[in-house]
Amino acid sequence: MSVLVVSAAAFAFNAAPALRAPTRAAGVSMVAEKSQALPFMDKPAALDGTLVGDVGFDPLGFSASFPMAWLREAEIKHGRVCMLAIVGYILVDNGFRAPGAEKVGAVTSFTAHDATVASGHMWLLLIFCGVLEIAGIAGLAASMNGADRMPGDFALDAGFCKNPQNAERLRLSEIKHSRLAMMAFSGLVTQDAISHGAGFPYF
Repeated sequence: MSVLVVSAAAFAFNAAPALRAPTRAAGVSMVAEKSQALPFMDKPAALDGTLVGDVGFDPLGFSASFPMAWLREAEIKHGRVCMLAIVGYILVDNGFRAPGAEKVGAVTSFTAHDATVASGHMWLLLIFCGVLEIAGIAGLAASMNGADRMPGDFALDAGFCKNPQNAERLRLSEIKHSRLAMMAFSGLVTQDAISHGAGFPYF
C-alpha cells in the first residue's frame, strides 16, 4: 500500500509542471505586438505591414472602422494634392500666375480663395476636381473589391515602376513625401493666416 502511495505522489509531482507550461506559453502569445510608430500603443490588427509605409500609426482607430484600401487611397490622394498645393502656394506668392489669373485681380495665395469664390472662378476648380474624382472611382472600387491594384495606382509611372524593387522604393518615397506635405501645407497656411497674409516667407 505504501508503495502505491509513494508512486502516486511521484506521478503527481511530475505532472504539475506539465500543467503549468501551457499557461505560461498562452500568456506570452497573448501579448499584443506594439506599434512601430507609437511603441507605447498596441499595433492595430489591420495594419499588418501589407501596405508600403505601414508603421502601425493609427491612434484614432480608423483602420478598425474603414477598409484599408479606402484609407490608403484617401491618404495618397490628399498627399498628392498637398505636394502640388505647397509648391503652388509658394509660387503664387512669388509672382507666378496661371494664364487668365489677371481676371481675378491682384491676389495672394491667402486671399485667392475668397476672391475666386466672389468672382465665380472657383466653380471651374470644383468641376475639374469633380471630373478627377469620378475618373478615379473605378480604380478605388477595384482596390476595395480585391483586385490586383495598389491604392492610388493609375498607371502613370512613366515606366519607373517596371522594376519591382524600384517600384517599392518609389512608393515608399511617395507616401513619406505625402505625409510630410500634408503636415507642411497645414503649417504653411496656418502661419500665413497668423501673419495676416504677409506672404512669402510667411513671417
